[in-house]
Amino acid sequence: MMKPIEPLGTLSILLLLVPIAIVCSLSVALKLGQVRRVSIATARSVVQLLAVGLIIGWVFDRQTWWWVAGLLLVMLLVAGFTASGQAGKHAKGLLWIMTLVLGGSTALGLIYFTQVVVGIHEADPRYWIPLGGMMLGNAMTAATLSVERIASDLSRSRGDVETMLVLGASPWQATQPIVRQAIGAALTPTINAMMIVGIVKLPGMMSGQLLGGTEPFQAAMYQLMILIAILFCDTLAATGAAILIYRRFFTRAWQLKRG
Repeated sequence: MMKPIEPLGTLSILLLLVPIAIVCSLSVALKLGQVRRVSIATARSVVQLLAVGLIIGWVFDRQTWWWVAGLLLVMLLVAGFTASGQAGKHAKGLLWIMTLVLGGSTALGLIYFTQVVVGIHEADPRYWIPLGGMMLGNAMTAATLSVERIASDLSRSRGDVETMLVLGASPWQATQPIVRQAIGAALTPTINAMMIVGIVKLPGMMSGQLLGGTEPFQAAMYQLMILIAILFCDTLAATGAAILIYRRFFTRAWQLKRG
């Protein structure tokens, strides 16, 4: 029987600052200019993870679907706001589009993988919140990468796109290759991670389950489910974002916008 995971006390938490100090020292010594960013990132990580730990613990204690749904909704709104802020450098008014895309892809993934694959027919926060968070976070990255790739490729291929428009092509016809390449690029990190999983690295969920005492084979099966769920949500999010947003780069007269 495996021993339960060792809890981290106050001293252990303080000892975590030693590697951060080493990172900052290297930054100073090599003149990397990363001390401020590392310090801010560390402070935010501490505050955010402590807050999330307390909130999730509170939701776990209640075991009611509306608290689970409420927490997932907050996570979705933050993800939509973050994704629209990053993609908004290239196109305006993306908040509700990105929120809709992320919410739809994550909801479909959650329903299928919890209800069908795992067979959890109630809103158990142990499944819904971790799975929803992983799907949503990765879908946000994929959607953002998709939009950013479309913007960069349109800028680089402006002449070709405008030539096609002059010859009578619609914005969709002129941008189909760019949209396809953008979706492929957005999925590349996820596909690459699946290529090396278990050989080069052990992913976070599997490592956490192993630390928690889960039997290794079951931990591997759950990690496989997570990888497939992430690929599914990433594909829906990247595709949905690309299809819904590419038109924002064109005027109503089918002209490519400047800037």
